[in-house]
Amino acid sequence: MVVVLTRAAHLPEFSGEVGFSLEDPDFQKFVSNSFELTTKIQSELQAVLKAHTLLLTLDSELGEMDVRLRVPSTPLRECLSRIHMESCLARIQAGLRLYLDFLPMVQDYVEPAQRHLVDTLSHDTMDLLKQIQLQMLSLELPLVSYPKEEGDLSSLSFLERVKGNSERRIGSYILLQNFKSFVLLVYRALRSLQRQ
Repeated sequence: MVVVLTRAAHLPEFSGEVGFSLEDPDFQKFVSNSFELTTKIQSELQAVLKAHTLLLTLDSELGEMDVRLRVPSTPLRECLSRIHMESCLARIQAGLRLYLDFLPMVQDYVEPAQRHLVDTLSHDTMDLLKQIQLQMLSLELPLVSYPKEEGDLSSLSFLERVKGNSERRIGSYILLQNFKSFVLLVYRALRSLQRQ
């Protein structure tokens, strides 16, 4: 009788979906490219916030206006765990679409000489959205959006609620701050996926 010892092959890191590995070279290329673009968007957002024409306002006033105007935001709880990477990508996609819809409104409240910064930010945000969508397609994930689950994410309904120029100016500033927080979470999620 011959005894053959066998050992199972090492399993790749797994996200919870069949056929998806964080070690895949194509996925890592996507992560690297998206991480670089996210870093660029963070810098552009900071420049747009500096160029915004909102007069000095207390954080408490901004917080009150945020609640009163019900400024849309996009939570990214799924991105805190690798087990939910697929839903994380879907949430990033939905968030990028949301903020792209609002950037034309933001441009109205940026110093005229600096409005090109909003165009650059829009272009790079669109590029990141396309990268996310291509990755979702390669993973055979549906391209979905998340309306009304965490509040109303519709740009149209927000603009209907915010009537005056002053409210729109404050609302656009809060949207930029929300976008900045959103991009920071995207940055952290991508960084955690990078292989050194």
